[in-house]
Amino acid sequence: MKIRTKRLDYFDVERNLQQAIDDGKVIRVISYAMSTDVENTLDKIVERLLIKYNKPELKSLVYTCTKELAINGTKANIKRIFFEENKLNIHNEADYEKGISLYKKMMKEEITLQYGKKAKLKGFFVKISFTHTEDVLKIEVMNNSCITEQEQNRLRTKLAKTMQYDDLMQYYMENADDTEGSGMGLALIIILLKGEGLDPNLFRIAVKNNLTTARIEIPISDDYRSERDRKFDAMKRLQDLDKPFDPFE
Repeated sequence: MKIRTKRLDYFDVERNLQQAIDDGKVIRVISYAMSTDVENTLDKIVERLLIKYNKPELKSLVYTCTKELAINGTKANIKRIFFEENKLNIHNEADYEKGISLYKKMMKEEITLQYGKKAKLKGFFVKISFTHTEDVLKIEVMNNSCITEQEQNRLRTKLAKTMQYDDLMQYYMENADDTEGSGMGLALIIILLKGEGLDPNLFRIAVKNNLTTARIEIPISDDYRSERDRKFDAMKRLQDLDKPFDPFE
């Protein structure tokens, strides 16, 4: 006797997603490697959330930023596996430079997908969460390979430099030679936020307990105050006004 199992088809996914959005629930996607299916899922979620809150014009911004963060998290996990397999210490400067050079040469799309399978077996993941209210759409992308201190310092320098630019093409032309892929993706996010007249401080990065979490807050209501603003009192915020841009918490 054959036992029939219920198959979750396209229409089930469509209905469940829309119901979760209508109910105001957090939407989560787990990924191990970026694929067309993951990209299509993110596109669908972003589109429907922005339609719900009457902000469809922000789709390109939100989708691009979400995709870049997901790619960045996936690459971070894969890079850890790559360093381990090549017996390189990611915390050692000489090994890091050697490993990054090898990584860039080898990481083509098909190899990335293979490493995605390895990431799943080793327990590395990227979790993309969409929290939404009438005030804000918050996107959090978490990966469980903690960013190293030297990577954090490099990103600080690159992202602070990004604040000098309003034009993405100009940034690419002047920085393409000395910028890693992750730095480029995060720089893109800052420039896109600025292009929409949004505060770059709505983009934050937290490193804690071997987790790296990137967060973007997209205001829905005009009087929304960011999580960063709510952490500081008025005096503290005034003291911070003249400090260089630093996305790390």
